[in-house]
Amino acid sequence: MVELSVSDIEQILFGCAVLGTGGGGDLQKGLETVRKSVKGKIKLLSVDEFDDDRLAACPYFVGSVSPSSDVKKSTKKVESPVVESFKLLERYMGKKFDAVFPTELGGGNTAVAFEVAAQLNVAVLDGDPVGRAVPEVQHTSFYLLGVPMTPFTVCNHYGDKLVVEEVCSDEQAEEITRSIAILSGGKVGVTSHPLKGSILKRSLVRGTVSLAWQVGKAKSEAQRRGENVVEAIVKVLGAKVLFEGLAIGDAQWEDKGGFTYGEMLFDGIGSFEGRKFKIWFKNENLIAWLDGRVCITCPDLIIVLRADDGSPVLNPHLKKNERVVVIGMAANQLWRSSKAIEIFGPRHFGFDFDYVPFERSTVK
Repeated sequence: MVELSVSDIEQILFGCAVLGTGGGGDLQKGLETVRKSVKGKIKLLSVDEFDDDRLAACPYFVGSVSPSSDVKKSTKKVESPVVESFKLLERYMGKKFDAVFPTELGGGNTAVAFEVAAQLNVAVLDGDPVGRAVPEVQHTSFYLLGVPMTPFTVCNHYGDKLVVEEVCSDEQAEEITRSIAILSGGKVGVTSHPLKGSILKRSLVRGTVSLAWQVGKAKSEAQRRGENVVEAIVKVLGAKVLFEGLAIGDAQWEDKGGFTYGEMLFDGIGSFEGRKFKIWFKNENLIAWLDGRVCITCPDLIIVLRADDGSPVLNPHLKKNERVVVIGMAANQLWRSSKAIEIFGPRHFGFDFDYVPFERSTVK
């Protein structure tokens, strides 16, 4: 068990934004949330430290960066929909939860776990069901292992609350929550997967919050020493530089069905002079091409960092002429199984090619 200060959590959130592959929520808003809500120390527990019969649950937001323009609502009544959804699930189940765990790694959605932990005085578990950020609710280790997400609760800023006792599939849960988010101005607070420690021990990707903290510490230490932040991050993650270049233009994107779809295009510089790079995203960076050939795809991680300070580029905020370094990182082995590739490989998103582990790619 480790007790985290606000500055510790800020480092963690930076690392989560890096591992969020362009998604996972807004880092600056996540930092603001933590600074506002965390007044003391937050306990970070390893999964092994969490007793088998204790309960934890997963709070998060579902939505996109672009709220629906035609939503007409009364004034907002709920300051934190995700805290309200967590409390609603406790009331429904008639039990108190002893911990939270992030739904994914991201500057915004991981901050949500710390916000709930601070508001309700519970611990945060050092793990998540993905090891990165993902676009759809069913993209979790729980889905891969057949662990149900129900019951789950949904709450928006206007005070609308919903308990979902059962769903026919996690894909249906995705449709339900995404639809409510669209009707709620862009996002809703959700709490799902109320689970015992015994189940979490076999289903969470462990140590991911600590990994994010290592990234944040590496960034801080590199800045203190006047060293290259991108190189420090690459070293900590065991990642590989895929490209360095300048953005040809602003990210091109659209909000569709509650997701942010788009592309980013780059011209190479330095050792990549004369080469082209393209990234396609659906909330998160999912497919990349070097000189028109696929070089890395989900579930492996495509991370875009600003070359000057190593800060992550969050979708869809890339601006013309930004200088970036694109790095690739292998997904957790859990996400390289055939079932994982079926639900989170390129064909799931409509592309007519198969997943190839990026370290085996012939595109150089």
